[in-house]
This record gives sequence, structure tokens and C-alpha cells, in this order.
Amino acid sequence: MKELSSVSNLIVKAAAELKQKKYRTEQQAFLVEGIRSVEEAVNCGIVKQLFVLKGTKTASARQAAIIAAATAEGVELYEVTEPVMKKIADTETPQALTAVVARKSAALEELATAGGIVLVLDRIGDPGNLGTMIRTADAAGISGVVLLAGCTDIFAPKAVRSTMGSLLHIPVAEGICEAEFISWARKNGYEIAVTCLENADSLYQTDLQGPIAVVVGSEAEGVSDGLLEAAVKKVFIPMEGQAESLNAAVAAGIVMFECLRQRLAGKGKL
Repeated sequence: MKELSSVSNLIVKAAAELKQKKYRTEQQAFLVEGIRSVEEAVNCGIVKQLFVLKGTKTASARQAAIIAAATAEGVELYEVTEPVMKKIADTETPQALTAVVARKSAALEELATAGGIVLVLDRIGDPGNLGTMIRTADAAGISGVVLLAGCTDIFAPKAVRSTMGSLLHIPVAEGICEAEFISWARKNGYEIAVTCLENADSLYQTDLQGPIAVVVGSEAEGVSDGLLEAAVKKVFIPMEGQAESLNAAVAAGIVMFECLRQRLAGKGKL
């Protein structure tokens, strides 16, 4: 394991640049921080470089196992000082492991092969919300996620952290234009279901068991007019309290788990 102690080192500077979208695109890579997420990335075989905080490489059996697995995969390993780790990592108090991971996006056509439920996000601007939606999609058994053009970058550090590793094992197609998505959905037999308030049916009275693309709109503006027009189903979430609306990630989670509930019920698993 090589040692790096200078924040001016070219390897350190290149890794730190990945906190900016421009360099993530140029390098086709992004940062993953923390033991759990780095472990997922190593298991997926997509880690290019692994930075280990000096003095912690044998801090736990789990961490030692991650380093051993990365070594076996031929990953570039660097033991770094605290100032260097702070330079690379996005968090104020960096964890013991940070990895540079190869960026990989799914093609839209790949999502059709899985069938089932696809989550479609329209101009979601908050990286925390975006990451939470992908984590929830993973938990609900969603077969893939479509990020329409105008969404924030899913590979931004805050978004990656919010996925808690789920970004590494759920297909995500990014930067898809609205017209392309609508054409894809129709071609592959997906019903487009949007969340909205006008001319909508209760989520719990809507059949969501077939191949379906659940669209959740921007936090401020909701779903676009084009997607509303293309929708086969429009649903709202009944609320009893005095809150006027739900956080976008919470709303997405409710809809996805209702889709899952209906499928489990249809299979006699509830």
C-alpha cells in the first residue's frame, strides 16, 4: 500500500476533483465514502482506487477484509493522512475509507428486460431526495430508475451517500429526455402513472400490478405537462392531517411500496 501525505499530490488532486460534476464526467468516475458503501463497491468490482486513513487499516475485521478484497481485485491502494483524506472526501469528518469508483449508467432499453416497476424522476433537484428515492426503490424491488433530463446529478457525493450503497446495484438510466422516455414506455408496454392532484384517483383504489412507470415530479413544480398528458393513470396520496404536501422522496416511497403491496397480494404473499 503506497503512502500519500501531500494534498498537492496529483493522485489526490484528481480524486478531490470528483466532487465536481465536470470532472466526474471527464473521468467517468465518482466518490464513494464509508465502510458499508465502499464494501458494496468492492464487491461489485468497480473500485479503481481505495484511500485508507492512516492508522485505521486494521481498525476492524470488516475493514481489513475490504482492503484484502480490494487488493485481490488489483485496486490501487493508498494509505493517506487525515489532511489528504479531508481533501478527497466530501464530508467534514471523513470516514476511514474513500474509493474512486467507475461510473456506469444503464441504457434505457436495459430496463425493459427486467419488467415490473420503473421509477421515473422528473427534475428532482435535491441530491438528498434523489439518493433517498433510489435507496427506497431498491428496498421496494423496483427494477430500474429513470432520471429525466433536468434532475440533479446522481453521482454527486451527497446523492451517492443518500443511496446508502443502493446506487451500486439498481440500474439507473440518466439524462433521458421526456419524449424518449414516453416513446420507450409505450413501445415496451409500460403504463405511465403520475402523482398529481387534479383529475386523479386515490393511490389505494388504482390497479398498479402491471408493468408500470411511476413518475414523481419536481419538489416545486410537480410533474411536467407533457408527462401529465402521456399518463395512463393519475394518482394522489390520501392525507388526513393538516400538512399541505409531502416531501417528494416520502411520496415516491409510499407509491412504490403500494405497487409492491399489490404485487405481493396478487401472489398471495400477504
